[in-house]
Amino acid sequence: MTAFVVLLVVLVTGFVVFRDPPVEPFEPVAWDPVAGFAVPSEKIDGVAAAGIAPLVDEVVDGPEDLAVDTAGRVYTGDRQGRILRVDPDHGRMEVFATVGGRPLGLVFAPDRHLIVANHGVGLQSVSPTGEVTLLAGTAGGTPIRFANDVAVTADGTVYFSDASAEHHRAALGDVSSYALYDFLEGRPHGRLLRYEPATLRTTELLTGLYFPNGVVVTNDGAAVLVAESTRYRITRYWLGGGRAGSSDVLMDGLPGVADGFTRDTDGTLLLAMYDRVPALDRYVLPSGWARHLAVRLPQSMLVDEDNPQPGSILVLTEAGEVVRHIVAARPAVANVVPYQGRWLLGSLTGNRIRVMSPPAV
Repeated sequence: MTAFVVLLVVLVTGFVVFRDPPVEPFEPVAWDPVAGFAVPSEKIDGVAAAGIAPLVDEVVDGPEDLAVDTAGRVYTGDRQGRILRVDPDHGRMEVFATVGGRPLGLVFAPDRHLIVANHGVGLQSVSPTGEVTLLAGTAGGTPIRFANDVAVTADGTVYFSDASAEHHRAALGDVSSYALYDFLEGRPHGRLLRYEPATLRTTELLTGLYFPNGVVVTNDGAAVLVAESTRYRITRYWLGGGRAGSSDVLMDGLPGVADGFTRDTDGTLLLAMYDRVPALDRYVLPSGWARHLAVRLPQSMLVDEDNPQPGSILVLTEAGEVVRHIVAARPAVANVVPYQGRWLLGSLTGNRIRVMSPPAV
């Protein structure tokens, strides 16, 4: 038995020493995650009762986010760098614009232009006729490598996340999960940005964030909430009052890996999440050695697109109170967008735009 353990240690050591990590330098920081908070059973619903169904039959390669125009048409991005427009009444899908990169966050601005947070490109605007304009490719003197999610206020100000300066498409190529590498290194490479159309300026509001993802502005405009995927928390950045320019943690110990963040028609917030992976939390993240080993494994051993990770939707108040928790969505929901009394569901690796009825509160 002792000889076996010694042999195993030698093999693992050799694997770590002689196989390079996908991104270098790789200098992991161990972290022991807090357990996800428990939601009372009376607030939990299963998605099966909601009747998730495809919006249309057409296949879409990774419809991460969705936006709806004033005519009720639905827009999404795909992994080929296109914006697709769907007319659900006639069941038709067409290419609205080609934006390159990997369009992730989508939202309409007051001037009816579609704002796109594009991984690998930056922040873009698409006119109603499909004309593409780059609004921001850099901020704070550095490239925007991983524009992720986006929110727009009534005056056209854009808040968006730049998820990681290290683990992005240019460094890793087209992989299933960039957040995985951010998890494994455990360092804060992300930031929250603001684009002001009046001045055409893009500024850094918060740096040192752990894979900032979903972004939403509070109803009173007093704060921006940003979900940090690889820290299981929601950070609040204050825009006004005596706290302007400061930040605090609104919610910690989320029961999932946060993705897109939106607002329902009743003012509650909708946070899409992937389920946590218990083995990652228990055995890998607390150990620098385990992180070194895991990062060198082929991603196909860690992320299975043919058997996608399930997820859930947290319905929250702006104060961080859980209203409902909708569980057992497969594949995991990446974004939730209100649509004609229902919810449109985006997914990072799925191939359909899905729709469901919200649970009764």
